[in-house]
Amino acid sequence: MEVRWQVDPQGQWEAEAILVFAFEDDDSWPAGVQSWLNGAGQWLAGSLALQDFRRKWQEVVVCYAPETGSKIRRVIAVGLGKRDGFDLDKWRGAVASALRKCRDLRVERPALGIMSLDGLPLATEVALREALIGGLLGLYRFDQLKTKDRDQLFDLTGLELLSQQPLEAAWENAVAHALAVRDGVQLARDLVTAPANQVTPNFLVQTAKDLAKRYGFAVEVIDQVKAEDLGMGAFLAVARGSREPAYMVVLEHAPEGKKDDRPLVFVGKGITFDTGGISIKPADKMDLMKHDMAGAAAVLGAFSVLGELAVSQRVIGIIPCTENMPDGKAYKPGDVIRSLAGLTIEVISTDAEGRMVLCDALAYGQRFEPAAMVDIATLTGACIIALGDQVASIMGNRDALVTAVQELAMAVGERLWPLPLWDFYQDDMKSDVADFKNVGSARKAGSIIGGMFLKQFVSQDIPWVHLDIAGPAWADKDFPIIPKGGTGFGVRLLTELAMRWSALKVD
Repeated sequence: MEVRWQVDPQGQWEAEAILVFAFEDDDSWPAGVQSWLNGAGQWLAGSLALQDFRRKWQEVVVCYAPETGSKIRRVIAVGLGKRDGFDLDKWRGAVASALRKCRDLRVERPALGIMSLDGLPLATEVALREALIGGLLGLYRFDQLKTKDRDQLFDLTGLELLSQQPLEAAWENAVAHALAVRDGVQLARDLVTAPANQVTPNFLVQTAKDLAKRYGFAVEVIDQVKAEDLGMGAFLAVARGSREPAYMVVLEHAPEGKKDDRPLVFVGKGITFDTGGISIKPADKMDLMKHDMAGAAAVLGAFSVLGELAVSQRVIGIIPCTENMPDGKAYKPGDVIRSLAGLTIEVISTDAEGRMVLCDALAYGQRFEPAAMVDIATLTGACIIALGDQVASIMGNRDALVTAVQELAMAVGERLWPLPLWDFYQDDMKSDVADFKNVGSARKAGSIIGGMFLKQFVSQDIPWVHLDIAGPAWADKDFPIIPKGGTGFGVRLLTELAMRWSALKVD
């Protein structure tokens, strides 16, 4: 969808609909909106529809202009709720509601005026950026595979941004940032929502190659033969049960002059379908196990944003890609597997496959001498039991890094909550025949044990955090800017971390 500017006096603005916003506990309009109402928008005062407008959050009222005399055909008034409860989440959701209403009305090119941002407790460029991100992501839908009644689907073709002032560089940067985030999150959502017979390990490899070609990233694809030569026994154990070839993908964003910098390393779990293997899952809702590669999708989506915005931080993405299937060659409970790090693992559950592929990816990532490592994975159902389906857990080996990442996540609308990695949790992984087991005791601290397992494969010298996104990676119902399906959770967080890394103090 195209976003373009109209920089003209207010009386010359043209649009099928213009969005205006108001707080519930304020009878007035923002000064910029009032200025327009005093001029080209005088007709709005007489609209009967406006009498029903209570300004509740996400409330939308449509007011139609007279047949003649106005270049703005509709005003779509949107409630922001109470001012003291207003935040960026509320703002994004309000704009998303407005644009979905435009889609319902089959308005092709609605408009947002810079004057509508007056009165918000936000800098204009922040309000503009987050309005676009919220609105555009709220319009997302996955319809690529539908063939019936496609002619009845309607999408906005563009969004007009109205200003009577000369454009400021910060505004244009805000638009570029928002469009890059939109594309990155939508890429992740597409990958997560698409079926597993389409998004195979090879499909993720090709997606990484496409990004590398578009943005000049370096890309290395480690196939199963090379993985065996390297000693990636844990990753290969999971891959044994599938007829789909497995790959470890390594992407590198190394801007000019940064090629020798210590990179951030992002590791994303890429299990493109998870049956549980020999420890097979119940049939109910197994179809949703196509989204077990949401961590990989987040890393790929983040690389899309990094490339589009030419972010100056060097970043490496590592994505172990495979299915987890119950074939005659599949690994079994009771097997002992040697990992790339040389540590041996007693397999208690083949359904704890995510940590098996991630441990080899984390070990491999340390050869890049990273400034920090972040792994992101739909790792445990226990995390959903603990935190619900809208919050991810965060664990790590540096309190300062955990806090910094949590704060960045909250700022972009991705909720994280810290869980401890105290040493005594390691006792639950003790094995009689190997260095440790891949799961602990049933129903006890399942998410923490998963994080504790991964911690064994990261040098204490390297700042590291683990994000368990099992809950918020998938939405079972519509949320303000997240339609049902894959959410793209983690794309904005990883992007923000890369953009702000040089200013963070985490050692």
